[in-house]
Amino acid sequence: MESLCVVVPVYNDWTSFGILLEKLNAEARTLPVALTVLGINDGSTEPEPLWVQQPSNLWDTLAGVQVIHLATNVGHQRAIAIGLCMAIDCHNHEAVLVMDGDGEDPPEQIGTMLQAAAGKKDFCVVAERRKRTENLTFRLSYIVYKAVFSIVTGKEISFGNFSLTSRAYVRRIVMIPDLWNNFAAAVLRSRLPIERVPIDRGHRYAGKSKMNFVSLIVHGLSGISVYAETIYVRLLLLTAAIVALTVLSIPILLILRIFFPLHTTPGWATTVSFSLIIIFMLVFLTALSSILNLLNNRVQRPVLPFTDYKPYVASVQVL
Repeated sequence: MESLCVVVPVYNDWTSFGILLEKLNAEARTLPVALTVLGINDGSTEPEPLWVQQPSNLWDTLAGVQVIHLATNVGHQRAIAIGLCMAIDCHNHEAVLVMDGDGEDPPEQIGTMLQAAAGKKDFCVVAERRKRTENLTFRLSYIVYKAVFSIVTGKEISFGNFSLTSRAYVRRIVMIPDLWNNFAAAVLRSRLPIERVPIDRGHRYAGKSKMNFVSLIVHGLSGISVYAETIYVRLLLLTAAIVALTVLSIPILLILRIFFPLHTTPGWATTVSFSLIIIFMLVFLTALSSILNLLNNRVQRPVLPFTDYKPYVASVQVL
């Protein structure tokens, strides 16, 4: 591998992005590959610093730095999707590295990820989080998210955006509609062979995280939605289990009511029977409506990131 494209989404966090570029510039001196950085400006509303408005060659070790200005704010995950499409469509690098621009994905670990990919033609190396630096509430919420994800999808997700992927694999990922919702879940759904490298999460360079509790819930639901078909199948199985429970329970209730009337409370058999029937109907109707919605979506044209990203790109600025 001789060249690497680094995709970094940026939203109003220009200070951190500038620090990251300095660290990448220093790190590039020790890496065996040439680094080109694509900063994806996700419709930032804060004024751009002078080094963006009046570009100058501040990063002499980097092979190139570009800022892709999006026409509107599309969100962190879609900004990454657009960056991946740009890296494949407009550049010819051998691999793409995705990382956040706030410092929580340490550039000092790029060498570790390159070592994991050494000698391989195609690869997908992801940073599996060990030590996290967020507050306790966020960490507990993230644990709950991973647990829920595992329960409803049957898959384990223990990595985020920080990843190194060969060009051929990125070319496959950008054709997955789910990439528009959640990058990590789309990679997991792609069935590509994933190699996990344990890496501690770094500390923010400046400012506060844009990810709050509500954002985390939306991010989690976006990831879970990638496995909508699996969730619907599990919902069907739950419906079948409730049907079996209802069919078995009602005769037992009738037997108890008829043959053991002295040991029962009046009206309890009717109450329990109707409760089971109501629960069954609720689950059945929910499963039915979900399946019909899924089948209806299959006849709709899905969003393909690689073919649909261009209208969102307002301009490309070379720094």
